[in-house]
Amino acid sequence: MQKSPVEDANFLSKFFFWWTSPLLRKGFTKKLQLSDVYRAPSFDLADNLSERLEREWDREVASAKAKPQLMRALARCFLWPFVFFGILLYFGEASKTVQPQLLGRIIASFDPFHAPERSQGYYLALGLSLLFTARFLLLQPAIFGLHHLGMQIRIALFSLIYKKTLKLSSRVLDKISTGQLVSLMSAHLNKLDESLGLAHFVWITPLQCILCVGLIWELIEVNGFCALAALTLLGIIQAWLSQKMGPHRVKRAGMISRRLALTSEIVENIHSVKAYGWEEVMETIIRNIRQDEMTLTRKIGSLRYFYSASYFFSAILVIVSAIVPHALSKGIILRQIFTTASYCMVLRMTLTRQLPGSIQMWYDTLALVKKIEEFLMKEEYRVLEYNLTTTDLELINVSASWDEGIGELFEKIKQENKANGHPNGDASLFFTNLYVTPVLKNISLHLEKGKMLAVAGSTGSGKSSLLMMILGELVPSEGKIRHSGRISFSPQTAWIIPGTIRDNILFGLTYDEYRYTSVIKACQLE
Repeated sequence: MQKSPVEDANFLSKFFFWWTSPLLRKGFTKKLQLSDVYRAPSFDLADNLSERLEREWDREVASAKAKPQLMRALARCFLWPFVFFGILLYFGEASKTVQPQLLGRIIASFDPFHAPERSQGYYLALGLSLLFTARFLLLQPAIFGLHHLGMQIRIALFSLIYKKTLKLSSRVLDKISTGQLVSLMSAHLNKLDESLGLAHFVWITPLQCILCVGLIWELIEVNGFCALAALTLLGIIQAWLSQKMGPHRVKRAGMISRRLALTSEIVENIHSVKAYGWEEVMETIIRNIRQDEMTLTRKIGSLRYFYSASYFFSAILVIVSAIVPHALSKGIILRQIFTTASYCMVLRMTLTRQLPGSIQMWYDTLALVKKIEEFLMKEEYRVLEYNLTTTDLELINVSASWDEGIGELFEKIKQENKANGHPNGDASLFFTNLYVTPVLKNISLHLEKGKMLAVAGSTGSGKSSLLMMILGELVPSEGKIRHSGRISFSPQTAWIIPGTIRDNILFGLTYDEYRYTSVIKACQLE
């Protein structure tokens, strides 16, 4: 694939998308092939974005005095583009307040009683055209930039979660289902790049309201506050409806995660399900969860219907509350009525659509960042101290347990025993009413390079735990482990990726015929 020309494009080329011209011309003359598509630019690559965010997150973890905040790491990576596009978006939205003034004067130019506007009609039309051009040059780059920035944040968070998953300890992985990860990465993160375009309206809306109400005051005076009050009331109603939808969304998200986790477990253990004839039972469980999901979905849909209806009825409410009283008291003046209605439409969009969407976006995003933050703070796989010059494998009085936090628990037990007058008590047995069972207790082992050792024992005696401890998946609470760190492990359960046999052998590497043939022969797959 070719290098993307956007990397070498200047500011104007990026601003007006001139760098896409060669591809568009080629697509106009012939059918595009895969080789014609550009590579992703370097600033959009997952490696570069995840490296930036991972560096800032590690810095946050190291420097935070209390709990690390993922939002601070995101701010250090993406704050300045976010602020720049927000300023462009504000000027683009502010230009909407100029349009009613120009349109009002153009309409007044058709009235014979407004001679000045009539003589300036062509200039007003030219000004309106320039205004639309300026708005286009401000709004489109701002909205595109915010969506692009949201895509970069999503990619960086995707990669950060993926890297964290590779470093999680086995104890944590046993408690995390595939459905939870899928729900976290797809159901929530995919909305980030779309919703980031509304983020700035949480501060743009108040400024827009002040500007529009000031201009409406010049036209209909005190009745302008009636229009603002009507739209504010609709905004409050929408906020209440959004608050009602929040708990339903949380419950539905929990049910979706539960259904995905259960489905994943059923697929993974399909042989047991078939052997014991549990198909109908599992089908009933999943169907019941799905029915509860649909019930909540219908409730959310009903609330969303009233939420959207309030926007469409807002125009009638504004006319009845502000424009009609002014027309009855002062008479119908076409320019004032039209300009006031135009300003109210600007306020309607801002107060009933953009502001509630922005508040909902920040609420969802902060909740999502908190979930990712909790995931990133989970216990990681602890790398043992290896010595590459060591050729033997040695375990010295090693004890280990799969119980969570066993090392810290042992220390608490010892302190408890000392406080109770039992300084020599067995710390591995009792701590108040809690019983702890070590999987491995005082294991010593010395294995020389080139020798074979077979470990036999009954089910649950700790054979797999011994292997997991040698690999570093099970952290010992006592004792020492010494080996070079270069160990291969062949589990009894094969791990196969979806794809062909060749895909599983190559595993993303470049095809080497000699090595591929050797693997086929060694695995007896000829």
